[in-house]
Amino acid sequence: MATNKPKEVAIKKRAQIDKATQNMMVAVGLASVILGTALVLSVYFIKWIVFNTSVIAAKDEVIKDYKIIQDNIGELATNVKALSEDEGLEVVARVRENRCVTVGGGLVDMTDNIGLSRICSALRVIPDALPATQNNEAVFASLNKLFLETMDEKGRPVEPESITPGAGGSIGANSIPGLNAISVALLIENTAVTTRAVLDTIERSIRNYDILSAQIAWRSSGEGSKMTDMIELRGNAVAYYVDAVEAALQTKTIYADSSKNGTGGTTAR
Repeated sequence: MATNKPKEVAIKKRAQIDKATQNMMVAVGLASVILGTALVLSVYFIKWIVFNTSVIAAKDEVIKDYKIIQDNIGELATNVKALSEDEGLEVVARVRENRCVTVGGGLVDMTDNIGLSRICSALRVIPDALPATQNNEAVFASLNKLFLETMDEKGRPVEPESITPGAGGSIGANSIPGLNAISVALLIENTAVTTRAVLDTIERSIRNYDILSAQIAWRSSGEGSKMTDMIELRGNAVAYYVDAVEAALQTKTIYADSSKNGTGGTTAR
């Protein structure tokens, strides 16, 4: 009995050591799992924090832009109101339509009515001077009216020989974004005085007509001793219109992967 007792003690100690080793391995394994999970979660939360920081920064930029827009709208409204009552614009504006005048002869109330302001206030000069649409017929009609508003030496309205679509071309239109040109060809056959009067009227027009080229020929017209020196002027001119500008709502996409940011993430809708 005495001989077996040391062996039992040794076996018991070994079993205890094996159990302790096993427990240690399990503890080390659990610690490794916990540490790995903690590292993965730490990386995830860091990226999440960085991403949300980028989103918050982008929102701040949008808020600042909206504030600037709101401030600009107030200033724009003030400037537009001043233009709508500008006497200098009113002097060169076309005659008001009937719906702009009340029964008593005064102006209609244009407060908060953009449609009426466009055609009744001094702002009506702006679309006349630089329209926002391409309208070739309006260009020809406007030029024809300029002829008719000119009086010849006998006090009669001058009628153009012809007003037709031109051969194209522009002066500086291609260098200005949004500016486009409509070409027109005109023919004048009249005296030097009347021809110059027509050109002066075109020059004073609120809508700009740039004459690109002109051919002038002199001839005499009449019978017997009543001969009149006539000028035949053929010219190519351009009138301008500008593309309409509209406010566009944009969406901006923020990616967690910074390498994708700035690669077409902003779109207008």
